[in-house]
Amino acid sequence: MVLVVRQGKRSYTEIPLYKKDTNIIATWLAVKARKCGYPTDLLFKNESISHTFAQPAKSQRLKGKARKEAREKTRGNGSDVKAEKVSAAGPAHIIKIKDFISLAEFIAGYTNPVVQVPYPLVKALDRAIQLRTLHNEASRQENSESKATNRKISDKTHSYFLGILERVREILRPRMPPDSSSDVLSEPFEGLKVDNESPKPQLSEQSGNVYEHLELEEPSQDFVDTPAVIRAAGADPNDEPRYEAEVIQSFEEKYIAAHCLFQDIRNICSFLRTLWTNYREKMIELAAASVTTNTAINLVRDMEEEFTQRFPDLTGFENVLKHFFMVQCLHRGEDPDGRQRPDDPLNFNVSVQEIVSPGHAPVYEPGSFGYRDRSTTWAQKSARQKFQDDKLVLMEAFPDLYLFAEATKRHTLAEDDFIRGIRDLGPGYNIPLWVVFAAHAFLDTQHVLEHDLASGHDDLQRIGTLIKESIEENLEFHTSLRVNTWPTQNDMPLRQLISEINRWVLRDLVGEKSKKIRQGYGMPQAVPYSLLRQYPLLCGLLTFALQSRFQDIGVAFANAWGSIMYTAHLYNAVRQEKLLQSSWKDMELVIMMQSSAVLFVGDAPTNLEEYFKRFLLSMGYSATAFASNRRTNVGAMASARGPRSLRGLGKVGKLFGDRYCNNAPTVTFTRESIQPLIDAKTDGGSDDKEEQGKNSSKVKQATSGTLLRKSKRSGTSISTLAFLEDITNALHAEQVELSIDYLLLHRTCWESLRQVNVANKPKLLEMYGGGYLEKENQLPFVVGYILMAATQTKKVANLLLPRRTEEVTSKLLATAGEAIEKFTKSAGDTLVTTLWSDYGYDFDFGELEDHSGSDDL
Repeated sequence: MVLVVRQGKRSYTEIPLYKKDTNIIATWLAVKARKCGYPTDLLFKNESISHTFAQPAKSQRLKGKARKEAREKTRGNGSDVKAEKVSAAGPAHIIKIKDFISLAEFIAGYTNPVVQVPYPLVKALDRAIQLRTLHNEASRQENSESKATNRKISDKTHSYFLGILERVREILRPRMPPDSSSDVLSEPFEGLKVDNESPKPQLSEQSGNVYEHLELEEPSQDFVDTPAVIRAAGADPNDEPRYEAEVIQSFEEKYIAAHCLFQDIRNICSFLRTLWTNYREKMIELAAASVTTNTAINLVRDMEEEFTQRFPDLTGFENVLKHFFMVQCLHRGEDPDGRQRPDDPLNFNVSVQEIVSPGHAPVYEPGSFGYRDRSTTWAQKSARQKFQDDKLVLMEAFPDLYLFAEATKRHTLAEDDFIRGIRDLGPGYNIPLWVVFAAHAFLDTQHVLEHDLASGHDDLQRIGTLIKESIEENLEFHTSLRVNTWPTQNDMPLRQLISEINRWVLRDLVGEKSKKIRQGYGMPQAVPYSLLRQYPLLCGLLTFALQSRFQDIGVAFANAWGSIMYTAHLYNAVRQEKLLQSSWKDMELVIMMQSSAVLFVGDAPTNLEEYFKRFLLSMGYSATAFASNRRTNVGAMASARGPRSLRGLGKVGKLFGDRYCNNAPTVTFTRESIQPLIDAKTDGGSDDKEEQGKNSSKVKQATSGTLLRKSKRSGTSISTLAFLEDITNALHAEQVELSIDYLLLHRTCWESLRQVNVANKPKLLEMYGGGYLEKENQLPFVVGYILMAATQTKKVANLLLPRRTEEVTSKLLATAGEAIEKFTKSAGDTLVTTLWSDYGYDFDFGELEDHSGSDDL
């Protein structure tokens, strides 16, 4: 499975490689044959231009006006209503399978010049032939008398396609590269291997299936240069034609497609188990594991849609619905082994949607379906014990899952797609494969975490409490201290976030609703927070939403007051002038995180004139105001960019912000939107100068090393597992950025400015008069007055009062250094200490350590 990122309406698509290989073959044959002079009328005779699929499935989703009305009606209920996917690449020309041979013969016979078959095409042929050959052998081994007739018909179709592919290879062999004789046909193949227990995978491995040898190439110049053949009316003449192989609707092709789909899903399951193992071992942050897991569920949903569009007449995923099926049987008193016909794979009298009715939550007494055996670990259990355990887990969890889904119809802090799938359950609803996969992921986290299952809830409550306490302290700090750029009504987002924490984190909302229902039936009460304590995925998404919103609010607040930005300028000046004996660790950390380019409009300044100039640039003054003829008086020339400000960090996390902070239907992946992800997985991949300056700090985060893997990749396509790995790596690396408490840092910086002002007040009054600080909310301007005193500048338009004396002195800067030195001794590592004690983040400050050698970390 590969993730292909495209520009246009269709943001990404999952393409099984068995299908992609045949399309690669068809495309190369068509393009190359036309370039060699193959008659167009023969190539496209009796062709009806197709879109992405020859037989599009009828969408079960609402469209147009109905979709818009449904979205408005259920706004906030998490329904995943989205428009039917449309390929942005335009119509495709369908190449008949039977024409492959004639096209190959024409190309092989062309000698002006002789056509060389590219190695990627050889590999595509090898894979297509290999897959069908091995499947043909495997299917013969499982032959039975009852299937003899159907097998004979399907074998005829299957062998026909296989024979054409083999014939094409033989025709083109003389034109293939010399080293292609040693191809994948001679290599071991395990794509069809199915066992009951897969070995523990390593996240650095690729899928162990038919896709593992794929290396997608950029389109060749032949493809780029090929002119259009048949164009629809009004089509853009710049659009290049696309070609696709004819879709063969045979039993064997459907079986191969289904096998590839389930094998890919199986590999994703293995990936997620390893992911949660890493969380259990404290190698991966909870939010990173949760967002990645839910992204995997979304990818499986797209894979399922792709499959059903390709084979619209193929319905039912009975084999993967066994978990839910067993629950249905127990609820209705049906025999799970009962069959209506001898060849039925399961009892079709039962369906899970019949146990769910709108507005009615199913509740069960403890032990109604048995008790879980907790005396053995998951690895120690037999297959039968594992099945029994999964059955009980789902039955015990389902009431709480349903209650949460109902309680969050109109609003929630964050939710995963399993909750959304449960919300849609009811009579007449066909359970899709992706919901079953989500249930499987829910169970797997329980198997992996076992006794550590509640750690996700512990993390959520700890982080939620920290955020709430910081906001409350900030509101108290500013009870009477206000500024025009942050009026009282701007406190509403802060108060709202406290309300969200109280409702979704500190309050047992599901437990309260369950208690009322259980009391009505005379049942014993459930364990407090029973849902969250067994649902780390949901806890991680709630944590991600809280931290993302807290960062956004904290950065906006700090920018409105200017506390962090302008204190950083003062700290840099006294540091560069060697007026400090020790470093201010909190400030060093924020300079490293935000980058010198953001804080200082370039590299950190190193002389008196530059300190003041950069301060003014940060305040929003244009660089043209500092021409040589403006040395003594800086004019009021505002920059078009306005005042500089801190930025919200975690670029990859922002890709998921709308989905988990605003409950958007889904995440849209485009080439532009995943660029931060590409930058994060390559060393120095960003062209942004501000990003390049980010690593200039001497502060380094101490980590345990590479978590999964970070490798450079080129091209426009990556495998699904590699994509999920990159998301995990990037989100884990960004967690320290999301954990920075900007409100705490604001209060710390403000207190430092207070002390600097007190120390310099006599000299400031002498040089600028009593008007330099009329109200405390003007404290950031004290930095400007101190820096201006050390330069030739006497006046800065309407920003600062003119200097009353001709004295140019750096005494104020030295006094400020003494005040900061004293302050850092008592509170200079408040943020760093918090990050260590509350989050476990340690930082190596290297040569910036105190000269005294004392270090609490």
